[in-house]
Amino acid sequence: MVEKWLKWENGKEWGEIQCPMLDDEYVMTYYPEGVPCYYSYTAPFICDSDVCYYRYDHDEGGWDENTLFCMGEYTEGTIVRFG
Repeated sequence: MVEKWLKWENGKEWGEIQCPMLDDEYVMTYYPEGVPCYYSYTAPFICDSDVCYYRYDHDEGGWDENTLFCMGEYTEGTIVRFG
């Protein structure tokens, strides 16, 4: 599924969380700098030529398991930032 891991340009590390959608591996999660951390996100990754990520909801205490968030098609040199 993950073809290549990318990095958030403006992300701050939150910590590792076990991710069932990524074969139950522990993955580092990130959140946007300067905002409260209600959600944290996997590092962006390439999946079927798109830039994607998963989101962890800290208020609910779990992943949004049914949603793979896609940001669009990946091109070499793409800079990935929280909006």
